[in-house]
Amino acid sequence: MTLFRRSKNKLLLIVLFMVQVGFAQNTFANKALTPDEARAIAQEAYIFNYPLVMYYRTMYLQAIDPTSKSYSGGFGKWLHLGTSTPKDTDIVTPNNDTPYSYAWVDMRAEPWVLTIPKIEKNRFYTSQWDDMWGFVIGNAGSVEEGNNGVSVLLASPVWKGDLPRGITKVIQGDSSFLGSLTRTQLIEPKDLPNVVKIQHEYKLQPLSAFLGQPAPASAAKIDWKPWKEGSQNTPEFWDYTNFLLQFTTPNPQDKPVLDRMAKIGLGTDAKLSDEIKAAMALGMSDAQAELKKASQHITDPSLFFRSRKDTNKDYFNRALGIMVGIFGNVEKVSVYFATAKDDKGELFDGSKHNYVMTFAGDKLPPAKNFWSMTMYKLPQRWLVDNPIDRYSIGSATPGLKSAPDGSITLYLQAKSPGKDKESNWLPAPEGPFWPIMRTYGPGKSILDKTWKLPVIKRVD
Repeated sequence: MTLFRRSKNKLLLIVLFMVQVGFAQNTFANKALTPDEARAIAQEAYIFNYPLVMYYRTMYLQAIDPTSKSYSGGFGKWLHLGTSTPKDTDIVTPNNDTPYSYAWVDMRAEPWVLTIPKIEKNRFYTSQWDDMWGFVIGNAGSVEEGNNGVSVLLASPVWKGDLPRGITKVIQGDSSFLGSLTRTQLIEPKDLPNVVKIQHEYKLQPLSAFLGQPAPASAAKIDWKPWKEGSQNTPEFWDYTNFLLQFTTPNPQDKPVLDRMAKIGLGTDAKLSDEIKAAMALGMSDAQAELKKASQHITDPSLFFRSRKDTNKDYFNRALGIMVGIFGNVEKVSVYFATAKDDKGELFDGSKHNYVMTFAGDKLPPAKNFWSMTMYKLPQRWLVDNPIDRYSIGSATPGLKSAPDGSITLYLQAKSPGKDKESNWLPAPEGPFWPIMRTYGPGKSILDKTWKLPVIKRVD
């Protein structure tokens, strides 16, 4: 009995010693890190993790929160939309050319299979899939496989195996969840029923169901962290980051930044001093100011939406792309052109000026499928309410007029340019705005950057 008590006391002393050592190590780590160092690391970490947190926002609204107006029904369920309107605020800079279909899959238990149908050759469609870091990891459809339909495997970072018969390729990122923004071209307004029919032929199945086999055991239930709108701008951003890192598989490419993040407690359970937390808040503000400033001078959005290989540690442009246009696609599928300022070097403002953009007859956007210009109000980057319910204009716009020399002039302004010009009018808000040009199936001169977007001129 005495021997048992001695052993028990010895064990207690060992546990207390280990707790004290752990406490001392955490305290030492905090003391070793200066506020200036913590601020710099937090600035870098905010930019690095911004996509992870913002993709969670979208996933939470669409696949987790049943009270959300955008709830799809859960993981593996499609949310099919019609043409976007100003009421659609789940993502920034939505397009108005290709009605969206959203879906999210949880691949912790097993992979999923995506099947898209065969469709007519003159219609563009693509099923884009991104991981939680904002990398575009695959597109199934017109550009990669043509329009003959295909089945592909959606797998977690740790999945290894042979592709089952009937599946042509695997789409695999660095997170346990993947999200899709699938686009189906609307050829004209009356064409919407055809788009809806195609959307409802998109299919998602767990691999076991695709193979007709018993399902594996379910993955552990997750106690989801509720999304609070605006949290990306508060210290709670770090709580979301720590919660989400468990659902990612560290990529060797990111090891240097992940190691620095650990010094401010990200990915660890380290206790931080109030001084370090205050420094992290300053670092977050630094990052937000840097991103905001850069968003006002965007000229080449092709830097934003890329694979991990093409991004090559360009974490800043990855975050900037998520901020101004989450779920943008890669260059070979669609190329975006942004203009932040007019010919006078000033930001656009529909309450102050009218604007025009003219494409010369031999300089129309060289797109294999189609092109369009979409109007967004700032700072929200949402579509703009207007009396003619037109949110984009382009090669597929019914009634778009060209001049005798083949040139096309677009009118970007808040008020009608007159009945004779309304066919070419893209309504702007009574305030700051941002126009985005999209080319679907971009031609060679777009991809090699020899084709240039015309200057948007102020006219008063």
